[in-house]
Amino acid sequence: MFRSLKIYLCLFAFCAFGFVALMPLGSQRTKAADLSGYEILRFTRIAHGGKEYEGLQQLTAKSEGFVNIAPFGAAGLGTSPAAGAVELKLKLVDYQDKDTRRRLDVQPTSPAMAVAPTYLVYTGTQGGGMYQGNEFRVSESAASRQWAMMGFETLNKAADGQLKVERLRDDNPYYVVEVKFTDDDVVRFWINQKDLFIYKVATRYRSQVLVEETRSEYKKVGCMYLPFRIVTKLQGQRLADLNISSYDIEANVPTSTFTMTATP
Repeated sequence: MFRSLKIYLCLFAFCAFGFVALMPLGSQRTKAADLSGYEILRFTRIAHGGKEYEGLQQLTAKSEGFVNIAPFGAAGLGTSPAAGAVELKLKLVDYQDKDTRRRLDVQPTSPAMAVAPTYLVYTGTQGGGMYQGNEFRVSESAASRQWAMMGFETLNKAADGQLKVERLRDDNPYYVVEVKFTDDDVVRFWINQKDLFIYKVATRYRSQVLVEETRSEYKKVGCMYLPFRIVTKLQGQRLADLNISSYDIEANVPTSTFTMTATP
């Protein structure tokens, strides 16, 4: 019965919200050119799941793909660019929460290659993690912080008016909207004009592009649409090319997960 009710609620939500969201903005009474950045982000949130996306508390994504190992072996997600081009195929688990904290666990694809814990984490104030069981901390945590800012909650905060938002010139076929956390920390969204899904997110630190994500292959997860292919770049160099295998939006992730030394 619960499952039937959940399916019914999903269908109701998409009937109520999805029809409006998935229409090209130009076909609505308000012309797209007249919409503010806040309005575009609100339509975008509806397209991604409306009330269910708005109510997200935590998100866990499991993926597999090729990862540039240089940032892990050197300074974690610091501000130095990835110095090498060696990419390993790895399994990853990405944890996010609504307090803009984030953690990325890294595991080999072969059980025979199992090693001590390796992960990146942004605690909300500090970046660091572990590399093969050795704890590391990042003295300049700009990239760690901005990587966390690319999580789901930034869209919610911006759409709700909690952050300063500015619509920039369109980059056809995308709307471009900038979200400002501080004068130093800025996030830009490229939003597909046809389906209103987020195509790209880029952070800027003191006006310089730092972290970029290209998102594609959107699929339905519960009542939401989320990307199943993500390519991440750090200062212009590819950091990871990942295929998402699953999302978990209901698991209760302990707050200790987002600490430097937690090894769940």
